[in-house]
Amino acid sequence: MVDCCKSSFQEYSFPDDQVAYVAPSWNELEQLTLAVAKQIKDSLYQADYIVTLAKGGWPMTRSLVDFTGVKEIASIGVKFYSGINQRLIEPEIYQDLPIAVAGKKILLFDDVADSGGSLDFVTRLLKQRQAKMVKTATLFYKPKSTFKPDFFAATTSAWILFPFERVEMGKLLSQKWHQGTNIKEIKNRCKKLGLISPEKE
Repeated sequence: MVDCCKSSFQEYSFPDDQVAYVAPSWNELEQLTLAVAKQIKDSLYQADYIVTLAKGGWPMTRSLVDFTGVKEIASIGVKFYSGINQRLIEPEIYQDLPIAVAGKKILLFDDVADSGGSLDFVTRLLKQRQAKMVKTATLFYKPKSTFKPDFFAATTSAWILFPFERVEMGKLLSQKWHQGTNIKEIKNRCKKLGLISPEKE
C-alpha cells in the first residue's frame, strides 16, 4: 500500500472541540481515486465486479470504474445502528446485492476504513456467498480501524468531511457546536470547512 497523501490535507481544529477535521475537495478525491486505481492495476488484480458500500462509496465509484476499466458494479448497504448510540446486536443489510458473486473476483470499495466493521462484515459475507476472491479498497484509512484495506491512498486520524455531505455535516456540526459557541462563529467554521450552515443570523 502506498500512503501517498498522509500530510497533504490541512487539519482544522477549534478551541472548544477536541476533534480535528479534514475537508478534501472533489479534485482531491479524484486524485485519491486515481492513486487507488493505480495500486490495483500495479497489483495485477482483475476484478469481475466492483461492489460499493452504500452510501459513502457511491460518489467516487464512477471514477474508479473509469480508472480501472472494471465495468460491472453493484452496491450493498449495511447498518450497525438503529438510532443514536443504539448499536444492533448483528449488522443489518438494508440494501442487498442484486447480483450473485459465486466464482467472481470482487473489489469491495468504500470512501474510508473508519472502524472497519462494514468492510470486515461485507468481506466475510462475500466469501460466504462463494466469491472466488475479495480485495478491498478505500480512499482513506484510519489507523484505529480494525480492518486494513488491501488498497488505500491516504491515512488520517481526523474526522473526514466529504464534499458530498456538506448539508448533512453542516447540520450535525452546528448542533454539536451550539452550546458555548455563537452563531457567527458556527457559520465561520462551516465556511472554513466548506459546509453549508443551517444557522441564520
